[in-house]
Amino acid sequence: MTTIKKIILLAFIALMVVGCDNNGKPLGYTYVVLDSCEYMAGFNQLAHKGNCSFCKECDSIKWEKRKKELEEFVIKLNEK
Repeated sequence: MTTIKKIILLAFIALMVVGCDNNGKPLGYTYVVLDSCEYMAGFNQLAHKGNCSFCKECDSIKWEKRKKELEEFVIKLNEK
């Protein structure tokens, strides 16, 4: 095998070993639950994940999306 192929193989193996370190979590972030809402915490900031089922904020976002989907569906039905 040529030297370049060995270097590429070694780099690929190193990336495989290093890439499996964090169990699928973003590097430097942790998950925090406050008032039954999930937040990502990291670098002195909190970010709302938006996937909780009890939050008024998430619920209103879901309803807005659903409302837009229904409006688009009605428009498509009226066109036919």
